[in-house]
Amino acid sequence: MGWIRYVAIAILNTFGVVIGVLFIPIYPSAAVAQSTPMPLLQEFSLSDSPQTVTSVAELYKLRDRLRAELNKFADFPELGANKESWQYQLKRQQYDNLVANLRRVEAQSLVEEEANKIWQKGMKFANDAAHLGTKPNPDSQIWQESQKLWQNAIDTLHQIPQGTFLSDKAIQKIIDYQGNLAQINYQYQITRSAEEKQGSQKGNKKSQSLMGFTQKLVPQPSGFSFLADTNRDGIINEKDVPGREQWTFEQGALMLFNNLDDDRNGKPDWQDQKVNRDSFAEPFGHRAAENLAKVQLKLTEDFTGAQIYLVADRVSLPYVNIFQKTDDGWQIVDLSGKKPLEFSREIILGVEAKQYRDRNWSGIMALKAVAIKNGKEKASDTIQIGVTPWIMSPNTKPVKEVYVSDRGDVNQAFVEQVKSIVETTEAQLKIVPGGSPFLQDDIAIGYVQFPTPDGIKNINVALSKSHQNDNDSQDNYGKSLMNRDFGWFTKGKARSLDLLNQSMDEFGNLQITPPLPNYPLGRVYYGNSGTTTFNPEIIDFINAQQIQGPPVDIDTSWLLMGHVDEIINFIPSQSGKPLMLIVSPEAGIKLLEELDKNGYSETSINRDLSTETTVKNALNNKSFILHNQYLQRTKINPLIVKLKREFQLSDEQIIQVPVMFGYSGYAWWPNLVNAVFVNGQLLVSNPRGALIEEQDYTQEKFRQILAISGVKVNFLDDKYYHELKGNTYSAINTTRKGEEKPFWQGLPKN
Repeated sequence: MGWIRYVAIAILNTFGVVIGVLFIPIYPSAAVAQSTPMPLLQEFSLSDSPQTVTSVAELYKLRDRLRAELNKFADFPELGANKESWQYQLKRQQYDNLVANLRRVEAQSLVEEEANKIWQKGMKFANDAAHLGTKPNPDSQIWQESQKLWQNAIDTLHQIPQGTFLSDKAIQKIIDYQGNLAQINYQYQITRSAEEKQGSQKGNKKSQSLMGFTQKLVPQPSGFSFLADTNRDGIINEKDVPGREQWTFEQGALMLFNNLDDDRNGKPDWQDQKVNRDSFAEPFGHRAAENLAKVQLKLTEDFTGAQIYLVADRVSLPYVNIFQKTDDGWQIVDLSGKKPLEFSREIILGVEAKQYRDRNWSGIMALKAVAIKNGKEKASDTIQIGVTPWIMSPNTKPVKEVYVSDRGDVNQAFVEQVKSIVETTEAQLKIVPGGSPFLQDDIAIGYVQFPTPDGIKNINVALSKSHQNDNDSQDNYGKSLMNRDFGWFTKGKARSLDLLNQSMDEFGNLQITPPLPNYPLGRVYYGNSGTTTFNPEIIDFINAQQIQGPPVDIDTSWLLMGHVDEIINFIPSQSGKPLMLIVSPEAGIKLLEELDKNGYSETSINRDLSTETTVKNALNNKSFILHNQYLQRTKINPLIVKLKREFQLSDEQIIQVPVMFGYSGYAWWPNLVNAVFVNGQLLVSNPRGALIEEQDYTQEKFRQILAISGVKVNFLDDKYYHELKGNTYSAINTTRKGEEKPFWQGLPKN
């Protein structure tokens, strides 16, 4: 019997660093083994596997099924009991797989049980806090007790392990409870202030009254007009009075996380405390005043001689900068309530955030202005301001810039091809000297929206992973994009992953769909290897934005790199509905069978690649064909069912693309799904298929199945990238235009 041996080959990058390991099949004969194939492992079907079950009850059901299957091996055969040793090996492998799966499910069950205990504890704190809030005429002691309970609920929910069934719900509850805590803090402070006034503790009146923050439910004080752009038209006027006290995604003043770099010092503007006197006075000055959310406080003559103090809620204090516009320029504001603002009948403030919303901060700041005159509080008012969310850009949006690395001679042909295509579009090509081969994996480029008097301003913002080494090349790439119109930030600490999962945190493993039913801004999806997923901190961050989630996880356990951009992609179509391209090993096999049937069995495929062979040899490699059939049956077909449900796609929107995979999970010929859409042009890897009358058969097949889209297909020579186990999409990054429609007019229905 012909056995297939596997040899582990380390892949080295230009600098000799190991970037992956391949398991290469070595056949006993020269080309492709012709011997009787070893039967494929008939693995226990995990259609409801640990990474796809949605509840603890389903997990227990799966555990019981695995135990039942394992019990069938009670009479495990001895090595000599079978005529063929491979039969014993097959049985042994089935047993080992079941044991491994059972252990994984049992371990996850324990984690889920612990998460549920923590959840119940957090809910107990929250319910007790809510009950206190229903008591009639509560005093400051009751409010203080309620404060502690809400804080305990928040702290408890933070302990729920990431990636469990309850982790997403915990994030939402934390955000909600932070809002409750801010309101309770306010009630506590005003109640305590009232109690002290009744007790004639006049010496403490000022300091106590200044500690109040957030929601104010009384009418706006006469002659004390505290306003921000709550209707998001870029102008502050009386139309902004409604909605001042309660921020929502639909209404309320917005502030930017000011991660731009106006002075070009390589640091985001939020890190310094200087603002240009005039937004355009200097080409590279300090932060531009136009990027600050304006807050206006107008006072009548009755307030002449009063001291005006500004206070932000305690939770938001570490996350905001506030400036006052004065005759001497913009000055940083003291938010402790100890130092008054510079008095003016018309006070102009500028507000910015120092981060986006996340599980630690709801992104909503309550800002209170207090007027003190003759030792007494004359007026106060509160508004809420929320940080505008970060939005991921799908592959279907118009492109402004295209980025590709210059790696020297090895990729010059590829760069020149990209250049010639991009020049025919409205996009600009930007070459990154010596950048990493796979720029798509380094950063994710999205955008934020901010209202101005001239309309909605879309600002592109790049997300990088956090690295312990500030000189990391990935961080430098993201930082290099920062300027007065381009932001940059980091999220998610670098993880020490094992060799098989080391690429899971690369951004090729975090993608976004185009707008879908119920998801007008698209929906995020990411890879799940079975033992780890894309960085949970960044998934939590996406959830906290609340407009492109909840994210969908996709099984990438069978891939070498484990990236979702190797499996699916989206392109626009003439119908207006996006098309989802998905790899199809089955379509790849049919393509080879068509060639064989039409008399082209001796024609070369995978031309000039390390996997070059003939159509006949590929089809005669029964183990290889069975492997790809197995992938279609157990991985791709269930995924199509899942994505049709999660993304609400019709059959007409799904295009199965012929792509076959090697045993260790790499695209056997260049991956046609791993493509980049640039303003009507699709940049695709040259599949190096069979040449029939000087036409590449695979290319023509791909053009046929994409004819419905109306896009122009361009095949690129990406041999350099393919041999590194990546393809065209992985090699290129893009800056895309944001939605013209404001995000608050297209929120998800969930």
